[in-house]
Amino acid sequence: MKTILLATDGSPSAQKATGVAIELASATNAVLRIVSAWRIPVYEYGYVPAQYVPELVDAQREGAQSAVERAVDAATAAGVVATFELRQGDAADEICAAADEVKADMIVLGAHGWGAVRRLFFGSVSTSVLHRASCPVLVVRAEPEEQGRETVGAGTADSGV
Repeated sequence: MKTILLATDGSPSAQKATGVAIELASATNAVLRIVSAWRIPVYEYGYVPAQYVPELVDAQREGAQSAVERAVDAATAAGVVATFELRQGDAADEICAAADEVKADMIVLGAHGWGAVRRLFFGSVSTSVLHRASCPVLVVRAEPEEQGRETVGAGTADSGV
């Protein structure tokens, strides 16, 4: 294995996935490519999309930046070579595109463990990546007590990054 792509939003499930990805990269001497995707939040009221104020866009970008920085710090502390990238757009699209671009041998990402109603409204990034990726995907589930702490707008894995 040469490259493992870790997708993170900094949530508890993504933090658990970070630990797993670091262990795999260390065991296989692979480079860890860390990606966080963010998007400009848009609500649709009727037919006209309404964008948030610039401060909310900055907050999305800063959240993604913080998530990758924490993951890079953890990888470096474990002696794993890590690079990172921030991407703007749909999380699943960006994760799959990043994996293709670096010819990743595997994608590792967390799953929030949301129920059917939340998945219906917010989608599931991990499920989408699992079905669309051109390489193997390892989905790391949060512990049951961590699943309750996941927040709707947390960032990458299943929140719509």
